[in-house]
Amino acid sequence: MRALAYRGPGVVELVDVADPIPRPGEVIVAVTAAGVCGTDHHLVAGELGVAEGTIPGHEIAGRVVALGAGVTGWAEGDEVVSYGQVVCGECAACRSGHENRCTRAVGIGMARPGGFADYVALAARGLVARPAGVDPAVAAIATDAIATPYHALRAIGALEAGETVAVIGAGGLGLHAVGLARLLGAARIVAVDPSAEARTRAEAAGADDAFDPSAHDQPARALRELTGGVDAAFEFVGRASSVELGLGALRPGGRLVVVGIGHDRPRLPPVVRFVGTELAVRGSFGSTRAEIAAVVDLVASGRLDTSRSVSRRVGLADAPAVLRAEPGPARTVIEPGRAATTTAGG
Repeated sequence: MRALAYRGPGVVELVDVADPIPRPGEVIVAVTAAGVCGTDHHLVAGELGVAEGTIPGHEIAGRVVALGAGVTGWAEGDEVVSYGQVVCGECAACRSGHENRCTRAVGIGMARPGGFADYVALAARGLVARPAGVDPAVAAIATDAIATPYHALRAIGALEAGETVAVIGAGGLGLHAVGLARLLGAARIVAVDPSAEARTRAEAAGADDAFDPSAHDQPARALRELTGGVDAAFEFVGRASSVELGLGALRPGGRLVVVGIGHDRPRLPPVVRFVGTELAVRGSFGSTRAEIAAVVDLVASGRLDTSRSVSRRVGLADAPAVLRAEPGPARTVIEPGRAATTTAGG
């Protein structure tokens, strides 16, 4: 089969590799669509330390074509999407329904072959059915680009109707956070991003205000003055400056949920303010399989607008150029069955 293989920092190639064979508990899925996540760009840039030969791609939709021993509940021909990790199912986190915290998780597209290929072996326990009528490209990115902010807003941030929300970072995750915040009843949504294109997209997705932090010497104060302080801030960047911006924009009793991943060390407010105003800070990672199913149902029902979710579709042959380029504010999706073009670029 064809697959995209990581060959070193900045190098990803289209290669021929052996078709996967399902182990017990696994299925083989013919990949229809696989979303290109920011993590994939970091992987190709050499920032994640994966082995050469790794096949990236963890946002996967496709059709079951073979079953391994012991697989029940699925049949050849079933249309599915996949959870982005293979979890143990046995640790305390998995047993309590928080498999996103699994202590023995194996990342698809990092520690095992991913979906930037014609076929991929997936754990049957991680599959979710794709309803008829849901675009496979949208279903693929729903497993991460939509399910991750859904988990952050609903399970971790406990967003309530009538609240004022700041979405910091209006890329693929942030854009969907805007739509989800509206769906969950937020009264006012402020999208925060230095990119004019990202701010425009966020307003089109339903943001009431688009705030440029680079236009202010003290962006946290300016954002607080604009909103009167936000009830909840959701950070999708992973930088100290954006975490500190979110903290500084909170009203008393406000909460910051950090979704972006990075190695920066943000500064907390003085203890007297942190305690005296009862601020809360929580991290949020990924989602659960049940949340992916819930998000797919939202898409299938038409309650969540995904008309702007996919910015571009490319075939496997055109994907290396996409992976080497800077990610855009929406998702590119690789469709292995799509013919190559001569116009794919960053």
